[in-house]
Amino acid sequence: MMQFPLTLAPLLERAGKLFSTVEIVSSRPDNSIHRYTYREMHRRARALAAALQALGLHRGDRVATLMWNHHVHLEAYFGVPCVGGVLHTLNLRLHPEELAHIINDAEDRWLIVDDVLVPLYERVRDKVCLQRVFVVPFSATMCLMGTKTTSPF
Repeated sequence: MMQFPLTLAPLLERAGKLFSTVEIVSSRPDNSIHRYTYREMHRRARALAAALQALGLHRGDRVATLMWNHHVHLEAYFGVPCVGGVLHTLNLRLHPEELAHIINDAEDRWLIVDDVLVPLYERVRDKVCLQRVFVVPFSATMCLMGTKTTSPF
């Protein structure tokens, strides 16, 4: 029998402690390579969790992600559930109408979106009811107009 529940918080702690020097390699949206260790991922996921909690994330709140598969998404994957949030990964290849329906049906409260995917978000923005949108800055050229945005990244 296990001594603790098999949830993401203990997995994050274990990765940060036992595999702290093991490298994580991921590709950014611009196809550049990002490298860092599990220790750094652990620290950043915990910092993201604390920032989201300070901004008002409550247990059970749904946080959607519209992101490519990279290191920041990994941090959100661990950080959001560690403070009781529910991470809801959206399929960025779906039609905007389908995305809007899924966001509304799931009752997502917040969205984390890569700046390179802001044009896709813009196509569903008027059809969804999100309280807060966080834009992950990978390029300096994207800007989200008319939406309350902040970034804990």
